[in-house]
Amino acid sequence: MKMRSATGRTLRNVGLGLACVAMLQAAIGAYGVGQSPALAESTKALYTGSYVQAAQVAKKHLRSHPSDAAVRVILARADLAQGKFEAAFEELRKALTSDPHNIDAFYYMALVARELSWEQYQKLVSLAPDSARAHQLLAEADLAAQNPTEAEAEFKNALRVNPSSGEVATELAELKRSQSKFDEAISYYTQAADHGTLNYEIAYGLGACYTYKQDYAQAVMWLRKAVTLDPDSSAGRFALGNALFQGGQLEAAIPELKRSLELEPRLKQAYFLLGRIYARLGRMDEARAALRKLDELSRSEVPGQDQSSAGAIRVNPDPH
Repeated sequence: MKMRSATGRTLRNVGLGLACVAMLQAAIGAYGVGQSPALAESTKALYTGSYVQAAQVAKKHLRSHPSDAAVRVILARADLAQGKFEAAFEELRKALTSDPHNIDAFYYMALVARELSWEQYQKLVSLAPDSARAHQLLAEADLAAQNPTEAEAEFKNALRVNPSSGEVATELAELKRSQSKFDEAISYYTQAADHGTLNYEIAYGLGACYTYKQDYAQAVMWLRKAVTLDPDSSAGRFALGNALFQGGQLEAAIPELKRSLELEPRLKQAYFLLGRIYARLGRMDEARAALRKLDELSRSEVPGQDQSSAGAIRVNPDPH
């Protein structure tokens, strides 16, 4: 199958040539007073476009001062400007070993890593243009570019090549769930579970889909598996509490919602559901306390709001 061209795609956001050089020059600024002669000379050469000279000066200095991170970053930048990405990566790695908090080294490491990633992508497409991984990368690029239709087509191409890829099936299921196409999402999540080890993402996704479909028995079953796989997920605990509440299991929902608040104290939806549950159960003091906390959190998010009326919430004993 002929792959569509990656030209114009969003996989490569940082170019080379004059644009990259200009960005390199603007990132740190001119060399300042108090720098070592080697740093000043190599920096000047770099900013005037004399990359070979900048590298030569830096290398000579580093032979006697190998821990000089600032000069090593200049060497890496000279390599980067010449398209020597692997060499630049190695120099930046050494710079960070000498100075683990060097912000410039981290910045240029990100640029180099992006370019190396692009090179590997080009190799992948060249060696295996119709591979599952190539289609998966294109799909993820389409998602980043907010092209869900093209992303779906590429994910399906990846599954055509490798039907047993649980990873791709999960990504396609997530896409379908984001579009509220829950039956299709369930099908892909199930395919992912059948072809790999069940993980939190799959279990949570299935639980969320069944919740939206109002099949609360299935939702609770899958969400219990999700919180077993990741007991400290506030989202998982809340989703389980919500599914239990929606399914009429009020008492069982309470500890899950409380646990979600232990993990994420500002989860307003959990206080809201607890207020409703306590009201349904006739536990009015607890209902008022939950809704009072909800009101306090809501007011705290609005600058200038008066907190004094937070306790004036009225509770319907059987809200719907």
